[in-house]
Amino acid sequence: MGLPLIIAALLTGCGTKDEATGLHQTGTVAFMLNKDKAASVYFEKAIDSNPEYGPSYIMLGDCYLREGEYQKAIDVISKGLKLNLKQGHIRLAHRKLARAYKELGNSDKALEHITIYTRMSVWQDKFTPQKISETETFVAELDIPEEKKDLAVDKIMEESAKAKAGPAGEPQKEGNDILNMISFGFIDQSTETVEGNVAVEPQNKEEESSILSTLSFGLI
Repeated sequence: MGLPLIIAALLTGCGTKDEATGLHQTGTVAFMLNKDKAASVYFEKAIDSNPEYGPSYIMLGDCYLREGEYQKAIDVISKGLKLNLKQGHIRLAHRKLARAYKELGNSDKALEHITIYTRMSVWQDKFTPQKISETETFVAELDIPEEKKDLAVDKIMEESAKAKAGPAGEPQKEGNDILNMISFGFIDQSTETVEGNVAVEPQNKEEESSILSTLSFGLI
């Protein structure tokens, strides 16, 4: 198991965090240390402890991605997206789904999810030059019809910025941005990928600080 994971496991029961959150944090440490099997166990335990704890579904899906279990990743991440998630988790979930569908040869679904990820990244000011380059490469490698080439990353970013600014330069709420994504034709209105997650509360700083605390312990 290793000393870092032992310490992390001891920290699971510390403080006022509920059991699922503590198990999830321990799994995250294991994942960062490339201990995928151990991470999977902790994420599964977190889900068993609280089946409504969405982040563990997303991270468990990431473990399956590393193991090449792409359909299992899609299944578990899709379950997580139906639960209450923060916008950051939703954004990353769509990136993981895009990768899984790409590996399975489903370029249309991969494009759908990388489009959602890109637009959310622009909205949340998370689209760094490195992420832009990675996403451009991802889209270029997809086997998609020529008529869909207009969904290149720069086009998505341009229209995302317009949707964010609003028709008269007025900032829009993210819920409206998701609706604009549908009106632009990027998302089919019957899709379940963002079901129940259009208006989710902002990123929880308390959970972020717990990871920083883990860093301060020297575990990562």
